[in-house]
Amino acid sequence: MRDDPADPYTNGTSSYWHLSGPSPELLEALDAGWLRPDMRVLDLGCGLATESAYLRERGFTVVGIDQSEAALHQARMLHPEIEVIADDVRDLPFEPASFDYLLDRGCFHYLASVDRPAYAREAAHVLRSGGELLLRACLHAHGIRNDITQDSIRELFADWRVLMLEQRSIPSDTRTMEALVVRLAKG
Repeated sequence: MRDDPADPYTNGTSSYWHLSGPSPELLEALDAGWLRPDMRVLDLGCGLATESAYLRERGFTVVGIDQSEAALHQARMLHPEIEVIADDVRDLPFEPASFDYLLDRGCFHYLASVDRPAYAREAAHVLRSGGELLLRACLHAHGIRNDITQDSIRELFADWRVLMLEQRSIPSDTRTMEALVVRLAKG
């Protein structure tokens, strides 16, 4: 594996969003019963697979996907029991209806707005009917306010049921970030 200086997991930028434990949103989803150990979960933009590992320890079948080879290399070292795949969330390599639940704690908001429809289409493709997506979309990417709003989420996921859509401050190990926390169900 070659180091890519533009990769946030090589150049240290990932410390901006990395959280060493499960996020409060994930814990809320577990406590509320939105996620159950009999579910197959896909962690979109899994990074170091922290949330994947947390779920696996609780009996979930989890797969992580990320484009960063550096992140996946670290994830495999930290969590060798987790299946992590290098691929693109805009063209997922899974069969239709392969997953019961999707997690995204930091991938969606880094996509260009023109790429988000492919993300939504692929998420719907791999999610079973009635399955859910827990999306945490930060309102800043690369330190700049992006174009993600509650209206843009509703428009992009118009064929989904919005079960929750709130602006919250979500933690990382180094800061707090403003984000939309969204719980969506495939129609």
